[in-house]
Amino acid sequence: MLSNNDSSAPDNGAVSSENKYTLGILGGLGPFASAEFLKTIYEYSPGTREQLLPRVVLYSDPTFPDRTEILLGGSHAQLLERFIDALQKLCGLGVSNVVVCCVTIHYLLSELPSDLREKIISLVDIIFAETIQKRQRQLLFCTHGSRKLDIFGSHSQWKRAAEFIVLPDEVDQESIHAMIYKMKTGQDIDSHLPVLDALLSKYEVDSFIAGCTEMHLLSKRVAMTHGYDCIDPLISIARSCKSCLI
Repeated sequence: MLSNNDSSAPDNGAVSSENKYTLGILGGLGPFASAEFLKTIYEYSPGTREQLLPRVVLYSDPTFPDRTEILLGGSHAQLLERFIDALQKLCGLGVSNVVVCCVTIHYLLSELPSDLREKIISLVDIIFAETIQKRQRQLLFCTHGSRKLDIFGSHSQWKRAAEFIVLPDEVDQESIHAMIYKMKTGQDIDSHLPVLDALLSKYEVDSFIAGCTEMHLLSKRVAMTHGYDCIDPLISIARSCKSCLI
């Protein structure tokens, strides 16, 4: 997964002094999710010595404007400029690939210069690949921005995955959006578990899609305490980092 766009990523878990693979994370959108993702990478990585862990650069900039607000407002030139600038700074640090810890801003991937776009590991692509592979009904948790911008519905694999993606109704989408924005402020994650429980029960599913990176905070918690299954692209990337040792 991580080696799609970079020939320097290793083919196995062997340590090599010549391997310079470095994963970049564009974070701060929001900061708690990207910080937790960095932690997850090391939790999922093998090795008893810190020297065996993956090389990661986190660029966290919480001053990015609200993606839902800007993109639904119809004028995103300044957001795109900030996006490009941040990616260029990460690439200037020698990263091999970049994970952008915001699903909503994936809407702008097609407008990026090709050299930057090719570096990015698409969270949306991972979600669709795993949804098609699992062939299990999943309730989609994402922001208003992602829903209204049709980030999922416009994906090339939508027709293959649509029967497995359950979209919440308008009222429940409002509740999900509110929950996501509360998690952005660092509120106690456990306080959101009743909302998750109720929604999964209502839509008669026992699995969900973390279609917003804030859901990573919740998906890790429920995996440990509630036994729910989920598709979380950040966990998938963290698992694959074991093949990208320094």
